[in-house]
Amino acid sequence: MQKASPNEEITGDMRVRQAFRLVLSPAEQRAFFHAIVRDQRYWPRIRSLFGSPPFSFLLPEDEGLLRAGGICRNRSNLAAVDSSVSKISDFGAGHFYDHFERLYRVVANPAAKTAVPWRGIAVQTKLVMDVRLKQYTHKAKVDILRGETRTAQVALMFPRPSEKIRIHLSSVLEEAPRQSSSDSIAGGSTNEGELGTSLLVQVVSGFQKAKQSPVARLVVLVLRKG
Repeated sequence: MQKASPNEEITGDMRVRQAFRLVLSPAEQRAFFHAIVRDQRYWPRIRSLFGSPPFSFLLPEDEGLLRAGGICRNRSNLAAVDSSVSKISDFGAGHFYDHFERLYRVVANPAAKTAVPWRGIAVQTKLVMDVRLKQYTHKAKVDILRGETRTAQVALMFPRPSEKIRIHLSSVLEEAPRQSSSDSIAGGSTNEGELGTSLLVQVVSGFQKAKQSPVARLVVLVLRKG
């Protein structure tokens, strides 16, 4: 292990964060975090590897694992107390994106044969996904809303129930080796659960994480692959 000052990023941290955010399911993220914090040598590296608390992948009963204020000043909760919906930082590059620059993160996929949530997606099954709107300045939002182009205005809105959306696999995942979640950080690989580069989905339901939040949770029905 490289020696580094607490919370100071070192070589490999970015790769670990990317794999953690994009490859592991929330349940696996929680299990990986539990394994890491058992070794006190990693405690000064928590913020560099996982970001700042509260962590959406942890449960209320995980509060006693570590002191949130020791990871990041002025933070009192290790686990999210108000919502398990993804934080902005949880998305990374996202699992999928659409033409309105909205990012999508698969949270639950009951049809998956592997624990990797964005693999093994089957037609006519429902996925739980979090969506993140692109963040604009107030002036940019006003300019978009005053414009005459409806397409540009869609980028400011969450997908609505019954709406059909074509989403595309993140280029980061498209270029990545075919890896299982358990091997992703270790460097192993598998050919299971291959996925095309796009999906046509229909929104079944959704809710915004909080007022003014750029993140919402959706339930979508997969209509078509590719």
